[in-house]
Amino acid sequence: MVRKKKIAIIGGGVGAITSAYAITQLPNWQDEYDITLYQLGWRLGGKGASGRNMDHAARIEEHGLHIWAGFYENGFRLMRDCYDQLNSTGLRSPDAPLGTIEKAFTGLNRFLLAEEIETDGKKTIHPWLIEFEPNGQTPGTGGVLPTPFSYFQELLESVVNFIEKILEEIEKGKSYVTPDRFNPALKRKGMTTQQRSPLHQMRDYAHSMPKNAKQHTQSDLMVLADMARHAQNWLATDKDINGVLSDEARRFKYIIDLSLAFFRGTIDNGLFLHGFDAIDDHEISQWLLDYGASDEAVYSAVFRGCYDYVFGYPGGMTDHRSVGAGTAIRGLLRLAFSYKGSLFYKMMAGMGDTIFGPYYQILKHRGVKFKFFNAATHLALDDSKSCVDRIDMVEQAVVNSGDYDPFVPVKGLPCWPSKPLWGQLKNGAELEASGIDFECEKEPPTGTPYSLKRGTDFDEVILGASLGSLPYMASELIAASNRWKMMLDKVQTVATQAAQFWVDNTAAEMGWNDVVAKHNIGGIPADLKTVITSFIEPLDTWADMSDLIGREDWTAPGPASIAYFCSPAKNAGVDPIPFEDRVMDWANNALLQMWPKAEKNGKFDLDLLHSEKADTGPGKFKSQYFRQNFYGSERYVLSVPGSVQYRLPPDGTGFENLYVAGDWTRCGINAGCVEAATISGLAAARGLTGADIEIVGEGDLIIDNGPGDATRLASPYAQNANWPLTPFFGVGELDGFFSFHAVDATTLQNTLPKGMTLHPQATTPEGTHPISILANQQIGVRPTILPRLLGFRNYNEAIIAINDVQVEGHDGVFAYLPNLYLNSNLPRLAGVWFYGYNKKLGKLSMGNDHYTVATEQGSPIWSARYAQRDMPCPLTNYGALGDVARRVNQVVVTLNKWGKWQFSNLDFGLTSAQAAGVHAQVDVQNAQLANLPAGKMISQPLQINAGDNGAQSALPGAFRIWTSWTLSNPFDSGRIARLEAARNRL
Repeated sequence: MVRKKKIAIIGGGVGAITSAYAITQLPNWQDEYDITLYQLGWRLGGKGASGRNMDHAARIEEHGLHIWAGFYENGFRLMRDCYDQLNSTGLRSPDAPLGTIEKAFTGLNRFLLAEEIETDGKKTIHPWLIEFEPNGQTPGTGGVLPTPFSYFQELLESVVNFIEKILEEIEKGKSYVTPDRFNPALKRKGMTTQQRSPLHQMRDYAHSMPKNAKQHTQSDLMVLADMARHAQNWLATDKDINGVLSDEARRFKYIIDLSLAFFRGTIDNGLFLHGFDAIDDHEISQWLLDYGASDEAVYSAVFRGCYDYVFGYPGGMTDHRSVGAGTAIRGLLRLAFSYKGSLFYKMMAGMGDTIFGPYYQILKHRGVKFKFFNAATHLALDDSKSCVDRIDMVEQAVVNSGDYDPFVPVKGLPCWPSKPLWGQLKNGAELEASGIDFECEKEPPTGTPYSLKRGTDFDEVILGASLGSLPYMASELIAASNRWKMMLDKVQTVATQAAQFWVDNTAAEMGWNDVVAKHNIGGIPADLKTVITSFIEPLDTWADMSDLIGREDWTAPGPASIAYFCSPAKNAGVDPIPFEDRVMDWANNALLQMWPKAEKNGKFDLDLLHSEKADTGPGKFKSQYFRQNFYGSERYVLSVPGSVQYRLPPDGTGFENLYVAGDWTRCGINAGCVEAATISGLAAARGLTGADIEIVGEGDLIIDNGPGDATRLASPYAQNANWPLTPFFGVGELDGFFSFHAVDATTLQNTLPKGMTLHPQATTPEGTHPISILANQQIGVRPTILPRLLGFRNYNEAIIAINDVQVEGHDGVFAYLPNLYLNSNLPRLAGVWFYGYNKKLGKLSMGNDHYTVATEQGSPIWSARYAQRDMPCPLTNYGALGDVARRVNQVVVTLNKWGKWQFSNLDFGLTSAQAAGVHAQVDVQNAQLANLPAGKMISQPLQINAGDNGAQSALPGAFRIWTSWTLSNPFDSGRIARLEAARNRL
């Protein structure tokens, strides 16, 4: 008989419980595994634990506010199965309280944001009601989440709806005419140039692109990026849209503003192909500002609500926002566009009753063993440091006999109590009198020590403890693995705080519905039992949880409403004023803005509070529920910028018998929520068992083979020409200066030959276009078939390249050279006749800090001065190497002597080049001969640090370069054109 693998699960939060549930769903799991779960204290749940206060009408007491989102696909799938199992095993009748998942959850399709508006020097709250249409889908029924590009298209559709509402309000009926630069791209797709707004044009263009982002062309992405930038400028400058707007239109404008910044950043950072984690080093607010979002939109209630939703304030400092851009965007898009049924779901009892009670009942029924009051304190490694060999434990309390029975019945529902059931414990009365808190992790848990040993008590370990518990529990892992050390250093947690009020009046009776109606257009639903966030600290979120009154056991007449409040908190000891005192002050001031009819003598009327234990207002206030979560598993896991890469995957801990489960792992969402922990638990179970366990939303991208490797491996460079051209191409070295500038687009367009236009781009400001200037000395130039001795004499050459052009009849994005001045006739003739280059003779001179270009007669054309700022070093040391390569290695298109488009490629050997950043000042004296506007152009030095230009792509800085180059064979033009078209589609 094969020995069963013993699995020790540490902790009882969502991740740990999910891993146990997933393993026990496998066929015949009992034949392979023996599972024991070890739990600190008397109840499951971690920071999701709730309890019933049996001294106060069995009222529900939570760690904070817990609401499920409609996109929690994995969480709902498991809960649906769990409730079905309760029915099929006879553990719970469908007719019982919370007898089915439909009874356990109720949909919530609206929420509010608390806008703080200043009028005549006084700030007041304007609740912003946001409603989402329910759909006919059922959460937990499976499927595939949209890709980043699909989300992009869906958001565009919503933004078009918003702008239509604004245009209707301002009665702007005239059609919008697209700028000429977009016409070639629109013509290729058979699209009209007239639309109601640039957002309509952008939406239609995005919908014309393939669903599979790997089939997008570079040209399409550049057009889309320029459309987003143009729409952003239009939104910021249109006089009617920037006039006096209603509250509703102003709010829509905020969302459009934020969305346009998202559109620009998404394209610029390649998120369609790389997923949202690619930008998680950036803070989301700053990232949006970098891409042109306005301060008003970024600091509006709509965006502050995103931070409140995830407690995104390290240290509880609510004036310090910090959430990774990728994590934030992923969460918002899944919330808004991937929900099933309803946007949110409220639980119809405490989270412990609704989630962890059913999970416990089914797991216990299946044969999982639970050891309450047994806390892990240390995971010890074996001598080789390759696996967990021992788990040090403490037994916090001893059960009188048998297993601890954790439930108390409340109106027919099995519930977790807020305190241990002392009667089941040895010396329970003494323990109760001592005031011991078995869940507090201010210090490591204490009790009778013992150890679990590998091979005897366990074989595999699933560490489901919260991140806040790991410093004392995982010290040996941290010492043995730099990955563990970095994770604990980089992934942060925050304290939280909460209050719950039971009130004798409904929110409507206290004036709430009137306040909402005053600041929103249209009819207000009579039932506003919903959630509002972005409110005033120290409690920025309120949820009306009055639906739970029937699940509590009040003596009639009970309370008329229940209010849950929560927010992030500063660490213990930081705030000198007691929490209850701050809540009292907040109720007397801030809360009255939402409940104006709860005012009495200028303060909140404490007599409105409900209590069966107190008669006076102050006494009733003291009997409400207040909680601060400072330590261990109580703390909330943050998603600060730059932390995702340090999260450990559930099945990749670096120790062979250790798996981790929790919302602090790398799990596809990477944020503190039930769904993240559920995905993590499923991944841990999959890793341990090797089973094919379904996980929805583990990544952003659908696995796809994409285009074949042939195009990716092919190169336009001279050495890659087909035989017999392979051995014949141009080579040389150069010492020169590269600088990059934004130039008036109209001037550049006028220099282009017929059939060539500037390609839309978003790197330089609207109305300008990028150029590259190379002022250099050419050394040892020759065809490869000739020895160096027979090559051209060294000469000076000044090249101006207009980047990002397009030509009729050819896919791709190219560079065009309107002029190349040089002081040697033989290379001029070769360039003109073999490549179609616009090479012209002139007088050129180069020094270490200057360059001059003049006609053969000595008339100045342009000149430049260069101030070197760096010591020479490999160009690969510069973070902007990719931006440089994209500019200088662009395929060149010319109109040759026979009136045909000719394509060539210059490879400047950037990966082996030496460079030094320079400050460049170019003075154009003769605009006609330079094909540039007259005047001065400045280019700042190329920077070693890639982050100096912020998140947004920008023109690279100027630099001096020493390198070797190759030039393609002139007869290789056709292959280069075809390859550029193919690469454009990558």
